[in-house]
Amino acid sequence: MSEISKMATAFEQRSKEQAENTEQAVKSALKKHEHALLLALSESEKTTSAAIRAQSQRLKRTALSSWLAVAIPVVLMLALGAGVIWAMSWHMGNQVDQIQRYNMTLEQLKAEGGAIQLTECGSETLRMCVEIDTEAKAWGREGQFRILKGY
Repeated sequence: MSEISKMATAFEQRSKEQAENTEQAVKSALKKHEHALLLALSESEKTTSAAIRAQSQRLKRTALSSWLAVAIPVVLMLALGAGVIWAMSWHMGNQVDQIQRYNMTLEQLKAEGGAIQLTECGSETLRMCVEIDTEAKAWGREGQFRILKGY
């Protein structure tokens, strides 16, 4: 039996060595696999980070363009409103100046006889006539001229 015992011991020894070799091979394979997984995860992280940054940039551009889509019409409306207000104030200032000139012209016309009232006289043939100041002095050689009422 000693031979069987030796064979069993040798078998046990070879089995242990083979188990250790297998364990070393599995550990080596696991390390390689772990390294490959870490590299793949690192690349995936880089790709994901780049995609997130790109999406963030797109969102920023979209937000900026949407704000510009609101801000530009608002600014244009404010500028248009300011332009209209300026134009109206300029126009109103010109109108006030023109009214003042008209009032001065009216005063001048009144001073030069602008308050004289003309009317039509006669029943058959309508002729232009004016009211005269009967209390005013007569002028001319025959007294044919009188001061018009309102002058």
